[in-house]
Amino acid sequence: MSPALVLSSSTQVTYSRLICTPVPAGECNPKNFQQQADDPSLYAGEDWGYLRTTAEELRQTVLQQKDEILTDQRTIRELTGKLSECESGLKGRRVPERSAGLGDARKENKEQLMMRDDAGSSMRSTHAMEELVHAITQMKDRIEKLEVRKATRTSNSHKIFRLLYIKRRMKDLEGELKRKIKLLEEERKALQKETQKHQEHIDYGLDTVHQRISSLEKGLSENKFPEGYRLSFPVRSTSMYATVKQEIPALHTLTACMWIKPAKSILGTVASYAVSDQSHEFVLQQLVHGPIELIINNEVAPLPLNLTVGRWQHMCVSWNRRAGAWHAYLGGKLKLEGSDLATRHSIRPGGTLILGQEQSSVGGLRFEASRAMVGELSEFNMWDRLLSHMELSALARCSTGMLGNVVPWTSREVEVFGGVTKQPADHCEHRTSVRQ
Repeated sequence: MSPALVLSSSTQVTYSRLICTPVPAGECNPKNFQQQADDPSLYAGEDWGYLRTTAEELRQTVLQQKDEILTDQRTIRELTGKLSECESGLKGRRVPERSAGLGDARKENKEQLMMRDDAGSSMRSTHAMEELVHAITQMKDRIEKLEVRKATRTSNSHKIFRLLYIKRRMKDLEGELKRKIKLLEEERKALQKETQKHQEHIDYGLDTVHQRISSLEKGLSENKFPEGYRLSFPVRSTSMYATVKQEIPALHTLTACMWIKPAKSILGTVASYAVSDQSHEFVLQQLVHGPIELIINNEVAPLPLNLTVGRWQHMCVSWNRRAGAWHAYLGGKLKLEGSDLATRHSIRPGGTLILGQEQSSVGGLRFEASRAMVGELSEFNMWDRLLSHMELSALARCSTGMLGNVVPWTSREVEVFGGVTKQPADHCEHRTSVRQ
């Protein structure tokens, strides 16, 4: 505001006044911030260490602003005091009325001097007032800016607290989610264990049922073939074979007897026993353009026996590790013998005995069709001793049902695959004429 100077006939000068009221220092105290920083109940469950640090920083900022406001207030008070002094000086410079007893010349000179003094003082006072008004206006602007800044920081502080609350809440939700996932995982594992137990129980029950069924089938099979059975290999195929489930022990001596009915002039492989490191531990076979062969530990003894195609014939072979002696019988009579076949070797246990195919490895199911048997086979028995001539003759005449103590010819011990069939035995219905 600009001061208005009024000159009257009494030479009294009047000025307008600008009154500044000091603001008490306590009214600018940010109580809301103080309450938010000191009251833990507003943010229960929060990370109070971090929140108190943030609140302390905001408090320091507010205190700094408070100091600045107090400094501005002191400056305003000083300017107000100076303004009051200027007003007091102007009052003391008022011109009193002069007595009429003075001379005209003297009175005129004094009035001229006073007028000059009053004009200079008035100019100085006006300039001072303008400076004071300008200073006060600047102070007012600074105060308004500080108030705006304080309001902005108050809003920012609320936003900060809100963001901290949201962040903390997200962490709590994340932790809760992790705990629930962990519980679900534990429940899943428990369910898996329970399911596995039930599955094991079911599998055990199924195995029991299968064993029972197999036992019944074996019983039915035994009852189905009361007079014995025969295996039929109708064609040469890589899929047709039979396995002997009886475990083979270590053998120093063996005798193997069987009834054979060749379908063609080439018999093929009758029996093949293989162990882990020897696929030809014991083999009895006839291949293309060759005689029947007895193989022990991959050593071969040729057996040039004459078998009649389409007729049942009884054949036996025996072997002893002493001197590697071997014998071949046809129709209960000795036909061939020899020695030095796998001398001092013992047939190793734990292998696999397959009928109708030659094994290339123990338990190997990759066979060659050209080496497969074609025809029929019955009464394949094995002993761990040499049979006497009487026993061999009785077997050839079908006058005894003696079973092998290593491999007995029973339906339960022989399992067929790939189209091989079990049929009632007929090899003893007619006596076989053996070619001498």
